[in-house]
Amino acid sequence: MPIKFQTFEKDDAVLITTSGDISEEEIIAMRTKTLDVLNETGIQNFVVDMTHVNSFLEHSTAKTYEMGKEFVKMEFPLSMRTAVILPASQKVREQAELLHLVEINRARPELEYVASYEEALAWFRR
Repeated sequence: MPIKFQTFEKDDAVLITTSGDISEEEIIAMRTKTLDVLNETGIQNFVVDMTHVNSFLEHSTAKTYEMGKEFVKMEFPLSMRTAVILPASQKVREQAELLHLVEINRARPELEYVASYEEALAWFRR
């Protein structure tokens, strides 16, 4: 699985690093593990580094939209905050932004685009 979780208790943050081609099953698994980590640690600050994602959901706009709609069913707490480092690829970046827009329109917890882990930590401290 091209998705890795690292917990940094001193930063009160979890770093999720993704790379390669991400499938629907992997996104669902990442969402499930995120909730598990949140419940186990109590940490509510997540950084998702998508810099090295080449594609997800087969570049499908329809699948991206549907995956965004499914987000609300996971019942993430509204107190959770997610900082996202967007993919380097412009095409994949636009797809990620569409996914997040659909999620936000369905009551997604707070989300911010950042350029680095350090910038994410600064945002969490605000």
